[in-house]
Amino acid sequence: MDTVASVTKKELSEDPRAKLWALIMYLAENVEAQSSEQFRTLWLTYIYDAQVMNGGHLQYFVNKGLDETEETIAALIAIGAKEQALILEECFKEALQMNIPKINTLQEYSSLAEASSFSQDSKYYSVKPEVLEVLEAKFGSELDDWVEVCS
Repeated sequence: MDTVASVTKKELSEDPRAKLWALIMYLAENVEAQSSEQFRTLWLTYIYDAQVMNGGHLQYFVNKGLDETEETIAALIAIGAKEQALILEECFKEALQMNIPKINTLQEYSSLAEASSFSQDSKYYSVKPEVLEVLEAKFGSELDDWVEVCS
């Protein structure tokens, strides 16, 4: 596999996750790569974690919908984030009952957030290791192949 991103030695010394962030930025900018077999699991688990850490499961379901949830649960299990997978599974069942509407404005989201939330959010925030740590452990050697370290 050819490298898809690069970081400098300085960036890596300042942030041990620089390789992971470089790959995530590459994937964010390359939608077709998000669906590729080699990156799919990493992308699904990262985007799930990022959405939940930023605004809870409601934000995840509002932004991503329900279509990829079962695949994301399987991806979490595949990387070893089993507790996070169980939480997502519980929230998915709840989301199916909620019939989450399409949101067009921040005001609509704020109103929805006031009326709806997921009780599992606080539990998710306390799970160790966090998804980012699991991703680094699972994909460490691949990160070395995918992200080049430059002078």
